[in-house]
Amino acid sequence: MRLNSFDYFRGLAIVFIVAGHSYGPWVAHSFFEKVVASLIAGGTVFFVFISGFFFHHIFYPKFRYKSFMVKKTANVLLPYSILSVLAFVCLVLYLNDPPFAEVFITGQQPDSIFEYLKLFAQYWWTGSLLTAYWYVPFIMIIFAISPVFITQIALPIKTQIGLFILLLCLATLIQRPMHNLSPIHSVLYFFPVYMLGIICSSHKERVFNFLAGKTIMLGCAVILMSVAQLLIYGHAGNFNKVTLFSFNGIDTMILQKILMCFFLLSVLQQFEDKEIPLLKHLASASFAIYFLHPWVLYFLYKSSFIDHVRFLPSFFIFLLTMTIAITASLAIATLFKWLLGDKSRFVIGW
Repeated sequence: MRLNSFDYFRGLAIVFIVAGHSYGPWVAHSFFEKVVASLIAGGTVFFVFISGFFFHHIFYPKFRYKSFMVKKTANVLLPYSILSVLAFVCLVLYLNDPPFAEVFITGQQPDSIFEYLKLFAQYWWTGSLLTAYWYVPFIMIIFAISPVFITQIALPIKTQIGLFILLLCLATLIQRPMHNLSPIHSVLYFFPVYMLGIICSSHKERVFNFLAGKTIMLGCAVILMSVAQLLIYGHAGNFNKVTLFSFNGIDTMILQKILMCFFLLSVLQQFEDKEIPLLKHLASASFAIYFLHPWVLYFLYKSSFIDHVRFLPSFFIFLLTMTIAITASLAIATLFKWLLGDKSRFVIGW
């Protein structure tokens, strides 16, 4: 059964993700701006939650590990690999602008095919060639260990909730890896969010009934969590750290974003029986937008676009950049679908 509210949620999730990568010249100075920045950042939690929900809602009833992994490899890993090769050729070989050169190129520039292949393998494993690409190595590991989540579903609900709470507490200590360069670190951090999506799908009627009428309360809780983070840490946005076992405070962003998941669902379930074509279209094209928006932003920032609009307030430049990134990504994705038909899924994920 198709759930309109989750289609709309996926459409909003990709907007949050693109927004989080479109800050550009906007630097949040005031307390209010920092609160807004914290509310925008961390949208990956939405995608992970939705992915966990759909794992149970769509795949679990007829789950076959081999066919599941074949499908995810074709629709997720293959377009990621194709676009990563293209990014490597474009950024590293042609433009000589290797991302994170200080991490991956510590000595002389590679001077042999073997060294270039090794460099590409590092980029491919970490997903660091373009902004946001780190998500694919991480989520493919999550897909690969899906039998763990099949076991979770068979557990009593109280046991599942207890494990979720325990792993969420650990995630607040683990935090996200610095620059998202460690897929294993990301798995440990986002694991409880994926679990929560599964739990919510398993008991969706009870969850939706619980959320009904709690929109204002949840919205206030989200804002208060963002305010609390600023008051306690003076820090807006995601928490990141280099080493897994060091202590860097309690990550409140994951808690805020989980609350925001429930806030958005409490809003969107009111539109379950209504058609919102724009959000549906964004949802259907969400993975293509995910794959393409880093390209748009890269060349947008490399161009003189920002210089031409500096007369605008920086927050408006951010909104303009985000709008261009989404619109251009949709246009490019539509062109790919027109040129390649159904095979475009293997190149851009749509």
